[in-house]
Amino acid sequence: MTKRLGAIDGAAVETAARSFGLHVAALRRSRKMTLDQLATRTGLNKGYLSRVERAEKAASIATALKIAEAFSVPVSTLFGEAVDDALIQVVRAKARPEHQADPDRSSFTSLSRAGLAPGLEAFLLFPGSQFSSDGRVDHGGTEILFVLTGELEVQFADRTIALQTGDFLQFAGHLAHQVRALTAGASALVAVSIER
Repeated sequence: MTKRLGAIDGAAVETAARSFGLHVAALRRSRKMTLDQLATRTGLNKGYLSRVERAEKAASIATALKIAEAFSVPVSTLFGEAVDDALIQVVRAKARPEHQADPDRSSFTSLSRAGLAPGLEAFLLFPGSQFSSDGRVDHGGTEILFVLTGELEVQFADRTIALQTGDFLQFAGHLAHQVRALTAGASALVAVSIER
């Protein structure tokens, strides 16, 4: 079977629609905009916009232009050919306050800046040598912990898990937990996704 010149590959259209929808949804969320608000700004139907975001509908050129205008970005951003600066966050080491370590008490330094990825926070954790007297913490979402230096342990209700440099732990945030250092200078990267 010979393909017609100019025939559109269905898989390519589907991939482009998925990419377009993901970019639209990411831009909308980064601007803390609801589908209703986007519909109002574009004059398009909320249900249609939802289907575009989920790649159930391929957007027309007119739709792409309206959405780009609503976000104040070039149309190329919606196709992933340009990156919206608001979607990338760099926090330089010099911009973070210097950490003051206390070997007995846990402390942390925030790595994230508010607003870029609602629901995701990242920290450098410097656990103290003892578990906190105020007990375990719990929260929604998921937590990951990557040990940067030293050894530490994470205590759950029915178990304690020892970790060392390079080890990774992921768990549901609703599980009450606490962390302590087993060696001086232990540190970990912690990221928490908070369900909203």
